[in-house]
Amino acid sequence: MADQNVELFVHAQGAKPTVATGSAAETLRTVLVRAGVITGEGGEVYVFVGECGEALTELEDVEDGVDKHDPADVNLTLEELDLRRHRHVHVHKCRHVAVEVHFSGQTKRHRFSPATTIAVVTTWARRKLHLDPAAAAEYVLQLCNSTERPRADRHLGELVQAAVCSICFNLVREVTPQG
Repeated sequence: MADQNVELFVHAQGAKPTVATGSAAETLRTVLVRAGVITGEGGEVYVFVGECGEALTELEDVEDGVDKHDPADVNLTLEELDLRRHRHVHVHKCRHVAVEVHFSGQTKRHRFSPATTIAVVTTWARRKLHLDPAAAAEYVLQLCNSTERPRADRHLGELVQAAVCSICFNLVREVTPQG
């Protein structure tokens, strides 16, 4: 595997994903510097490998939970980080993204990894807010003070703008056109 190229999806704060390529023997730092995502100095951002779904295993009675998804050591090779399998790399200034979800007069909070998808946050919110499982699928996340409803496959880190480590959603009923 050492001489085979690995294609990575690089997700950065407030930006759409890009694709970077490196050999399995290269360090993640080398690939991210070449892609222009980080500088050679390091230390200015957190880099996460893979996606995070830890919140889905959080016990129901936990309030204000926190994901433990640890940042990766960018000095390891793509092979050592098993990036051929994980494929997604998240580069973010925030260690966690503090999320608030409002629904029917209630607010639930969790500090998610920036590598968490909207699908995971939505599932977590539906469970924490005790939505009827039969009706829960009709509810989606909408950014507060907005009509934007992010797609389920977007990552929290892409939605949060630079220097901001929090985001607010309302859980709203999805309107599907009839016709």
